[in-house]
Parts: sequence; C-alpha cells; structure tokens
Amino acid sequence: MPFEPPAARTQHRLSERLRDGILPLWQRQIEHPFVIALGNGTLPRANFQFYILQDALFLDELTKTFAYATTKTTDHEEMEQFGKFLLNTLLVEADLHHRYGERFGLSPTDMMTTPMAPTTYAYTRHLLTIAAFGTLPELLTAILPCAWIYAEVGRHLIGTMPPATDHPYQDWLLTYASPDFDAVGTWIRERLDQRAFFLNDHEEARLHEIFLTSTRYEWLFWDMAWKLEEWP
Repeated sequence: MPFEPPAARTQHRLSERLRDGILPLWQRQIEHPFVIALGNGTLPRANFQFYILQDALFLDELTKTFAYATTKTTDHEEMEQFGKFLLNTLLVEADLHHRYGERFGLSPTDMMTTPMAPTTYAYTRHLLTIAAFGTLPELLTAILPCAWIYAEVGRHLIGTMPPATDHPYQDWLLTYASPDFDAVGTWIRERLDQRAFFLNDHEEARLHEIFLTSTRYEWLFWDMAWKLEEWP
C-alpha cells in the first residue's frame, strides 16, 4: 500500500516547516551583534580573524559531509552535485579564507594548526555523526541551516547597507550574498522536500530536532567569535 502523507504535509514544503518551527531563533541570526558589526564594518579585526580561522576549520569538516552524502544516494545527478559542493567548498570558500589569512599574516599551515574552539568542535561533531550514521534526509537537514542562513544573512546585510569599496569585510559580504551561494541552499532544500512524502511522523520529528540543533550551532558560531571563545 503506498504511503499517504498527512494532509498538513501537503500545505507547506518540508524545509519551510522546519524553518517555521524555529522562526524566532532563525530571525535572531541577523540580530546578533557579531553579524550587525560585520555588516556595518565595525567588527574588530581580532573577532573577524578568530571567526575566519574557526570557519576554515569548520569548512574542512563540512566537506566530509558531502563525501558521506554520495554514499547515501543512487542518483547519479545527486552524486555529481555533492561532489561539486565538496570541491567548491575546498576551492571557492577556502580561497576567501586564505585571502583573509594573508591579510592577517597567516600561512595556510598557521590556519590549519589553529585549535578548534569548543563550539566549532561541537558543531562539526554533530554534523559528522549524522553524516556517518544518519539517513540522507537527516544529513541534508543537518547541513541546510549553514547554507540557508548564510545566504539570508548575506542578502540582508548587502540590502541594508551595500558595502563601500573600503569596507574591511566586503569580500565576505559579496561571497555570501551571491546567487551562486544561494543556489547551494536552494538545491539542498529541493532534494530534502522531494523526500518529504516518504517520511513517517517519527522520521520527520527527528528532522525537526536536527534542524533545531544545527540552527542553534549557527547562532553559537557567531557568539563564539563575538566572545573569542576559549576552552575553560
């Protein structure tokens, strides 16, 4: 007998239901003082340098989730796209970090030998655990807030106050406000939404938990860089 989705599921896409379920926390992302200072250019260099170093470490772990994703699908188009995401994360976004590293007088070795802060470590363990042991919908859900939030933050900051040519973080703003980056989150949402009708109530509830956890870590990542978090 074919699976019959509950009527409520047909009204909104799964990705929309996930975000709607935590909307107050989602909206708080752009209200964080780190994000506000990043947008208007007043963020102290020490905080941005801390953020860039931790984000570079985070992205190295994120690339591994795309490798895991290729093992969880038989769709060749999906395999190819996950492979592209892996390479783009290594090449495009890593290039952004390396350019800022050069400004700070840091070599790639310096950047990669920086210890993970507590939040970076916890967030990446969350992602890698789901990537290794979870289903593909769970993996897509875990990485979705990162791509979706950054695109929304980038568009918001550019739309609120377009950066001047001397804005210290112009490259960051333009990278995450770009249509190319937005396309990453759009594709992940589409693939997740396509699988919604094959999930039972327990499986969807699990996705809500994962989405909430990843979104919490996104907020904590800004907060970590704002407070220059250290291990106790």
